[in-house]
Amino acid sequence: MNRRSFQSLLLLILFAGLGTLACDVSTLTSLALGGASKPQVTIQLPVAGTNYNEGDNVTVQSTSTDKSGIVRVELLVDGAVVRTDAPPIAQGQTSFSVIQTWKATAGNHTLSVRAYNAANAASDPALVAITVTPGVAALAWPTTDALLPPLGGTPINPAILLTPTLPPTGVDATPTKRPPTKVPPTATIAAPPGVWAMSIRLDPPAPKRGQNVTFFVKFLNSTSTSQGFRWRIRIFYPDNLKNSFGDTSPRNDTIPVGTTELPSDNGWAVRGPGDCIQFLARVFSVDPSSKQETEFLKPDQSGGPAASFQVCP
Repeated sequence: MNRRSFQSLLLLILFAGLGTLACDVSTLTSLALGGASKPQVTIQLPVAGTNYNEGDNVTVQSTSTDKSGIVRVELLVDGAVVRTDAPPIAQGQTSFSVIQTWKATAGNHTLSVRAYNAANAASDPALVAITVTPGVAALAWPTTDALLPPLGGTPINPAILLTPTLPPTGVDATPTKRPPTKVPPTATIAAPPGVWAMSIRLDPPAPKRGQNVTFFVKFLNSTSTSQGFRWRIRIFYPDNLKNSFGDTSPRNDTIPVGTTELPSDNGWAVRGPGDCIQFLARVFSVDPSSKQETEFLKPDQSGGPAASFQVCP
């Protein structure tokens, strides 16, 4: 073999070795990066299709798992990060459960939770769709622009609608409805622990006088088992939240874990002639033995939910 042939053979062997080394490095890189496992995420609350009112604090409960440890969890609304939480252990936890909140805005939204492990690998997002109805601002007190004058008459003054007519002095007024029930100002019996009321709606949404109304309450059971309780709806004037105008008959219900919407007794109505009246509906837990009542709170414990509505002729 001459010298030139020998040099050509050496060059071929060298290039072949470099090619094999490059393939090995590429394979190792692929295994190191592409083969790394992703965290797994599940959302326990809310369930898909849950309805909230504008301004509610939406509670998102999720659990993330990864062998190398979860180091942070992001809550996203419609693709935008609104909150990030990390476990108490800086190196990460193999299983991390967290509750994150977001103040609801009107519209249809997609909530997603994304977790990152110690290698900064991101999970596939866990998704849930919710609906947020506009706030009760549209159910404000009537104005002169919203009232139609009677045929052949003068425009109605809203102050007349909202000011009660008192009987002449010395005349006994006979009530046409049962006396208002006083809610205990400092009830000692609490609602079932871990059970919250998220929202109240009514059917029909704009009831007429003499028309029976059913109230629907969306409850959240954040415990690990079903909870039984007795409850009712109380109806108040907006300027008198101590004495109820009326109430529904108490119901005994069992609520499973998660969110459940339950109807009230449908026997409540405003009877007799009259003008439009503004009301607030609130939901209370009734202690079966003491009969004491406590208002259900929202999950953020900022107060109880209330539904504002009018009853008109």
